[in-house]
Amino acid sequence: MRKVILLALCVLALVASCGLGASAAETLNVIYMAQAGYQPDDIRDMADLFEFLTDTKVNITFVKYDEQHEKIVASAVAPVATYDVILLDLIWTAEFASKKMVIPLDDKITPEMRKDIAPAIMDAFVFDGKTWAMPFLANFQLFFYNADMIKKAGFSGPPKTLEEMVEQMRVMKAKNIVKYPWTDSWNQKEGLVCEYVWLTGAFGGDTFDANGNPIFNEGPGVKALEFMVSLLKEGLANPKCLTNDETAAKDDFISGNAAFTTNWTFQYALMNDPAVSKVVGAGQMGLIPVAKAVADKTKTASVSGFQGAAIMANSRKKDLAWKYVRFITSPLVQRSYLQEMPVWTSVQKSAYANMMDKTMAIKSEEISAVHHRPKVPPYPEVSSILQRYIHEALQMKMEPKAALDKAAEEIKAVLARK
Repeated sequence: MRKVILLALCVLALVASCGLGASAAETLNVIYMAQAGYQPDDIRDMADLFEFLTDTKVNITFVKYDEQHEKIVASAVAPVATYDVILLDLIWTAEFASKKMVIPLDDKITPEMRKDIAPAIMDAFVFDGKTWAMPFLANFQLFFYNADMIKKAGFSGPPKTLEEMVEQMRVMKAKNIVKYPWTDSWNQKEGLVCEYVWLTGAFGGDTFDANGNPIFNEGPGVKALEFMVSLLKEGLANPKCLTNDETAAKDDFISGNAAFTTNWTFQYALMNDPAVSKVVGAGQMGLIPVAKAVADKTKTASVSGFQGAAIMANSRKKDLAWKYVRFITSPLVQRSYLQEMPVWTSVQKSAYANMMDKTMAIKSEEISAVHHRPKVPPYPEVSSILQRYIHEALQMKMEPKAALDKAAEEIKAVLARK
């Protein structure tokens, strides 16, 4: 009820601020993921409010994250766009921009709007000097731990380093507190690359250099993959990780079948929902631990999964599409859905947000430590190679160093011919 009242007030303000007066009845087609991030019910609520304000019908197609790219590409080559508005993952910015699949929004995003969004978030959607999406979802990974299991194991609090975490997991396993203390999304999909990126950061490095060249097969990148493999070999990580996506990893944790995991921001709200979670109260959110060797330089490390709202170049309703994008990304709407980190700095720092979300300080610290995946046009191909070889190592079919060397060799060949 609080959200409904708040949104009603927001709507009144938005009518004045966004020029959302009623227009002739039209239909807008949108594609959105049903996985991490804002959940489908929230996205539908936002669309319902937009429909009420503009007399517009909003059709939303919900798909799994990994199904989006193919559907967006198909829409882009159709005579008329299947979708007017899409969710643009930051890793697709270079590809979609270079192929002119979406339109630049620089004439629509005002200087005041840019000033209120952190450069790390806004720049994720900049390619070739233009901005190709309006930031919508400041997604990044956080650390989730079961405080009851930690206490039963005899520890006073969550681990601050990866080594402390391994020590806690070994005790939990020895005492039969939980069979597999670690769960994660290590299936051969994009989520696996995300997990590998933050782990490489936790060992003090990055997967690609500033020019988009692979550097993951040396130092921190090798240590990260060796760490993942070691968790599986020692029985600390659930073998099911190899087929888990983020939703399955979340389910493992909120069912009480794991002590630790990392996941996107969406897990926090579900972890505390007694209708679906068995760890309400025990499940806690904190900063992702790093390796002891780098703990004096960095306290935590994460991975960015920023998503923007973009308008298809072959949409015939670009003006209406922008009204919708402006509405769902507005500070007033994001302020009403604080289960996800707002993209607006003014909302993040507002007294209201910090009163309603006691974890805002943790989120602010974690988002400042994100590592990015490379912004290169052939990213889907680059990612596919990396996914395949990391997964080969996790299945114990290749040694980590050999797998990463092979991945780097093939990725360099892809980048060279583009």
